[in-house]
Amino acid sequence: MTTLTTLMRRTPSNEGVADDTPKHLGWLMLTALGIGATIGAGIFVMPGRIAEKAGPAGILSFLITGFVFLFVGICYERFARKVPSGVSAYSYVYHSIGEIFAWVVAFGLFLEYSFGASAVAIGWSQYLKTAVGYTIPSYLMGPSVVDNQFHFGVNVVALAVVAVVTLILLFGGVTKSAKLNFCLVILKLVLLSVFMVAGMQHVQPANWQPFMPKGWEGVLQGAAIAVFPYVGFDALYTFARESKSFKDTRLATYLCIGLVAFLYVAVMAIATALAPVFPNGDINHINPLFKGTEASAPLASLLMASGEQWAGKLIAAGAVIGIFNVLLVLSMGGPRIFRNMSEDGLLPPLFAKTKNGSPTYGLLLNGIVVGLFAGFVPFETVSDIMVLGTLVAFVFVCIGALRLKLVSPVIALIGAGGCTFLACNLDPIVLQVYCVTCPIGLVIYFMYGFKHSKLRAAASLTTSAGP
Repeated sequence: MTTLTTLMRRTPSNEGVADDTPKHLGWLMLTALGIGATIGAGIFVMPGRIAEKAGPAGILSFLITGFVFLFVGICYERFARKVPSGVSAYSYVYHSIGEIFAWVVAFGLFLEYSFGASAVAIGWSQYLKTAVGYTIPSYLMGPSVVDNQFHFGVNVVALAVVAVVTLILLFGGVTKSAKLNFCLVILKLVLLSVFMVAGMQHVQPANWQPFMPKGWEGVLQGAAIAVFPYVGFDALYTFARESKSFKDTRLATYLCIGLVAFLYVAVMAIATALAPVFPNGDINHINPLFKGTEASAPLASLLMASGEQWAGKLIAAGAVIGIFNVLLVLSMGGPRIFRNMSEDGLLPPLFAKTKNGSPTYGLLLNGIVVGLFAGFVPFETVSDIMVLGTLVAFVFVCIGALRLKLVSPVIALIGAGGCTFLACNLDPIVLQVYCVTCPIGLVIYFMYGFKHSKLRAAASLTTSAGP
């Protein structure tokens, strides 16, 4: 067996194969898990970052990304039928393209969930500060970048919330965590309704002019980082193995994409109408409400700046609780990918060990990585870097769906081409970071996964047995 053939080995279809994983998640819980990772990570944390890129045209950024992800969602849903015991893009790519690509996707997704959870933890610390009004030394609120100068700091609040979430997942189990997530999703929907009702009273259409201050280039840059808000869509499929039926998974997919797309557009439209993104039309000087540390908590800040103090405080206080479940969902995703990789032999067996349905060692590793990024890396850097791993995974899922003829070529090409186009509009530093982290992941693969792969072992046994 040549090295190339070994790297391209694929898992067999497990369609119709019995799986002892508990099937306890219906469409309602699955939808809530997907929304739980998007409404919060996207709406409560990211509008400032996207407005900085696209201005009021951030509305179009969300629409473009949502359109692309609709086609990606079709590919995911078809794969969930073909590989029912799989977890997210990792399992789908392993079955359709090959082991080496599955590893690249899995490593990228782990970084995605880690960076995503870190960014949300930082945003949570800012909302807590807005809601409670506490004051601590600036160096304990985390590092910052001012006038392109890096200032060291440690975000002790973000570190603390990551530790609490990790402990809940370790000792609470999957079912309890899913029920807690559902309650928090309802809370966040109420909060967003409050924001829209209170904000509509202060909408000033003049703030939408110019609508596209940085042209289509800014819109596309905004669309690229708008991938971050949609990250919950992939998180939903880390739970597909625990879905009660394929019908539940399919319904949850389209409900999640449709509902969050509507909410993103509505909230972005109101937010950019409450205050000018670029005062006096100067695209080099963004409104402080959309920039810097306050960009981690823009909805509350924008409402309070408009005179709605009660609504702003209510959203800040509620978001402290509501964003908590985004951390729950994102912190549950990465360890599940590690569990499947361990079952395939690509990671040590300890990552397959579970307690109350949760992968224990994967959760511990995830908590350490998320805590380090949340405590020592600026928000802007974290929120940008995590996007690329998602897009790479989506491209390979679409290519795999095309290879197996699970969808029409048009659907697969729009999904893969759209994600590639979005990736090309990311900040160059993101591509540079990926060019460093991806080889690190490959080194780990060749040192352990390549040698211990169960597919490799099965192939060796077949070869040694002879004709």
